[in-house]
This record gives sequence, C-alpha cells and structure tokens, in this order.
Amino acid sequence: MLAPRERKALAVKICDKVVSVHPKDIIIGAVYGSTASGRDTEWSDLEMLFIVNDDSKLKKFELLFKGTAIGLTFLKKRELESHLKGPTLQWPFYMGVLNVVKVLHGDKRLVKGWLKLGSSVPEVKFRRLLERNAPGLIVESHGRVHSCQLRGNKEDIGCAAIEVLFEMTLALCILNRRWVTHDYYQMFVDASSFPKLPDGYKRITTRLWNSRDIDEIVRLSDELVANYWRLLKSEGIKVKDHQNVDDIEV
Repeated sequence: MLAPRERKALAVKICDKVVSVHPKDIIIGAVYGSTASGRDTEWSDLEMLFIVNDDSKLKKFELLFKGTAIGLTFLKKRELESHLKGPTLQWPFYMGVLNVVKVLHGDKRLVKGWLKLGSSVPEVKFRRLLERNAPGLIVESHGRVHSCQLRGNKEDIGCAAIEVLFEMTLALCILNRRWVTHDYYQMFVDASSFPKLPDGYKRITTRLWNSRDIDEIVRLSDELVANYWRLLKSEGIKVKDHQNVDDIEV
C-alpha cells in the first residue's frame, strides 16, 4: 500500500512516463478522485485521466503497483466534448471529474474551457435527455425492490434499493444540471443541496441507505419514487407510459 504522499508522487511519474512514450497523443494528463482532493488513505486507489487526440489508439487499462489499484483512462477529446455538449448520461460524471482534477501535464485552461462548454448546454437539452432515459432509470431497480419483497429475498433487496438511490442521483443531476463529486453515501449528501429534489429526499435517502428491514425498504422506496415522479410532473418532464403496442414508435 502507498501513503498519500507516495501516491501523489507516483501519479506524477506515471504521467511523465505516458507523455514521454506517447508525446503526440496526450493533450491533458491529470489525476482525479480522492488523490486529487486530498482525501486519500493508504487503501485508496489512484485514478488518472488522459485526454488524447482523436486519432489516438490508447485504451483504458488497470494495474497494481505495490498493492495499490491504478486506473488509467484515455479519453479522446472529441468524445469528451460530445458527452459535455450532447449532453449524455455521462455528463454529470465528466463534469464532476473536470471540476476536481489536478492537471499534471498540459494547459489547465483547456479544463476550464471544457467546464464552460458543459455548463453552457441549454436547459431544453437536459429535459429531452431525461425524458428519453427516464424509462431506463429507477423503474427497473424499483421493481426489483418489490420483486425481492415478494420472493422474501432479504439478501438482495438492499442492493436493489441502492440501485434506486444511485439511478435517482443520476436523474437529479440531469434535472438540476449539476453534478456530485463523491461516491456512495456522500453523493446523496452532495445531491441534497440541489434546488430541485423529491419531497423528503434527504430524510428518505438517509433512512433507506441504512435500513435492513425488508418492509421498511419497500415503503421508503415507494415514497421516494412516488415523490420523484411528482417532481418530474411539476417540472413538465413528460415520460409516456404506453398502453397500446400500436402507439410505440420503432
């Protein structure tokens, strides 16, 4: 395992090596995650992001270094900008990463430019993105919560509830045009500061995250999801629930 100071020094060395071997590919070399924010421990991984030219053949890979997990992500400039200005469901992730990265190689002004690009997307595009993807978010995981209850599956229902929470966080990021910079429970704390939230969001998410009672999990999930759909309706987000196969456009 590596101490935080060693992990930061390792990130610099890895970045220098990647740039020296692939000098024509790398636009930006950076570190993100807990190492960038200074919250890392000796058990933390090391997450690195390289923005590369569009003709680069470099691919993401992972490795171990003295027991520490290291991930190197190579993202083409065109792909990054497509996610940001699309926007796509990856918009919150990349905006969150760009907001916290520590640039080790390249022009820091490029990162500011990408953040500006992502922040300038018209609200109507986010509304359309949510309308298109809402059927694939939350509905399935919420149904899995109920399936677990019907089957008496106490082992899996907690995981299904966490899926509901994660997917709802993504949906709320899109709705609010904001992002979170933490993982797991802390992401819900981040999201609780958003202006547009389901009623009782902070209370329900906290209790749902900690609950181990199968009936309470179902009740809390139902309350949270019902409040979420009411929020979408109040915001004019229209998600059609088809009642006739003839109405489905293919």
